[in-house]
Formats: sequence, structure tokens, C-alpha cells
Amino acid sequence: MFKGPYILVYSLAFLMILSPPIYVLFLEARPAPAEKVAITTTTIIWDMVRNVAGPSWRVEYLVEPGKDPHSFEPTPREAVKLSQARVVFYNGLGIDRWLLKMAESAPGVRLVRVTEGLDQFILTVPDGPYAGKPDPHLWMDVRLAVKYVERIRDALIELDLENSGEYSARASEYIKRLEELDAWIEDRVSGIDPSKRLLFTQENAFQYFARRYGFKVEGYFYSIITELEPSPLDLSRAYRRVEGSGLCVFFIESTLSPRAMEVFASRAGGRVAGRLYTDSIGPLNSGEDSYIGMMRYNVETIVSELNRWCGV
Repeated sequence: MFKGPYILVYSLAFLMILSPPIYVLFLEARPAPAEKVAITTTTIIWDMVRNVAGPSWRVEYLVEPGKDPHSFEPTPREAVKLSQARVVFYNGLGIDRWLLKMAESAPGVRLVRVTEGLDQFILTVPDGPYAGKPDPHLWMDVRLAVKYVERIRDALIELDLENSGEYSARASEYIKRLEELDAWIEDRVSGIDPSKRLLFTQENAFQYFARRYGFKVEGYFYSIITELEPSPLDLSRAYRRVEGSGLCVFFIESTLSPRAMEVFASRAGGRVAGRLYTDSIGPLNSGEDSYIGMMRYNVETIVSELNRWCGV
């Protein structure tokens, strides 16, 4: 039988055999590192951020695919998402102005406006209630989308300097793909007769696209606001824009109801053409569920429909 100090020694040894190592207890007691969460207002910015951020970030959007950010109304579910974020990327220039009110309840989150520093490129809304205000749709010019990506890259590096090399490398690779997209669009639209490079859309969201790729915005229903159906005055103005132009191709938008456009096209003696993506990427797993996929789809649709012109 063991006596005295031997009892203590063997008791301690027995406990060490049955118990997990002390260092394991310390590891289990340490809190898990905080998850890096980035939130974006639109799915277009979401796609850009995830291409730069990589797998170490969880990137989520507030406005779901197919929904209109102009008329979006946040719910408590979006407020919870926002509260978990380290950073929120938004477009600004009015399209996601609801975010600023939301952010008041999450004072610790960093807001990054991806259009910051792009004032020299901004076009203004030509008419309607927001006449003279900035047009927020800069991403419709792929060269300006590259500016978005550079802003995203710089913000992520500032937040996580340790992994700056990874963000720079991913951004460079993605920018290369965008530059290839831009060149492809220029080549693809060159096959449209210049006299037919006319765009009539539901929302005036193609000013930047038209400037970059040689089109003329012939008409639209909404100057910038899409919350309401077009009024008789809106329709009257639209008729005056197309009168005498010979235009017979009218594009609808993925986030808006086609009803008014169908009536308008019929009365104008034209036809409703394919659906275009402007404020949102396409449905997930559709092929148009990325910025590049969305732009390629838009261009193929525009080229096909305008070359077909008035044909049934």
C-alpha cells in the first residue's frame, strides 16, 4: 500500500491519464476568431466583392436577385445581417439611400461607397423629379466597374493588411476578366448598324452603357424612380421621344413589371424585346448570376434584338 507523498503523485498521474491534456483545455477555452463578414446592398456589388475577398470572407447581399434596389424596404432580417458585418459596400448616389438609415443602428460597421472618387465620370439624370442629380448606374460601363473593383480591393486591404497580397492578386485577375469583357462588348456591338443603335428601356439606366459603347438612349418611362407605374404624362413624354425615330424595339427590365411597356409598344407600332438586367444580376445558377454573365447576356440580347429590328 502506498503511503504519504506517493499517494499524491499516483493520484495526479491517474487524473492526467483520464483527463484531456491541459493545453487542449486552454485551446477549447479560447474564443473562435471573429468571422469576417462583408455585406453589400446589391447583387452586382456582391459579385464584385466576392471575387476580390475570396474564401476567408462571408459575403452576403441585402437586396435579393431580381429585386429592385430603388424601391427596396429593409426588414428586421436585413438589420440582423447588417449588425454582423465588419464592412458594408454600397453604390451610393441615391440607389441604396435606405442603407444610411439602417446603418444608424449599427454604428460599429464600416461603410464603403464604391463610387467614391468617380465624380469626373458621373452623368446626371436628365429629367423627372431627380433632374440634375447623379445617375447611379455607373457599373453599366465596364471600365467604371473596374473602378468599383479597385475601391473594393483597397478597402479590404485596409481592413485586413495581413492578407493584402491575396486581395491584390484576386483583384488583378478579376480586372483582367473585366477588361476582356469590355473589349468583347466593343467587338460585339460593332455588328449593329449605327442607325439602329437606339435604346428604349423602362428605366433610364443605360446612359453609361450608351456613352461607352456608342448607343443613343432614345427613350424610357422612368428617369430614375421605379416605385410607381408610369403615369399618363410619362407615357406621353415617351411617345414624343420615339415619334419619327423609326424605333420599334422596346426593352423590358428584369426587376420591373412589363405591363406598361407591352401596352406602349403595341400603341407605338413596335414590339417588346428581350428582358435586360440593370439593377440586379440574374437568378442564381442561371448563367446570368454574375456581373460578367449579366453583361454578356445584355449585350447578346441587345445585338440580337436590334439587328432583328422590326421583324416578328
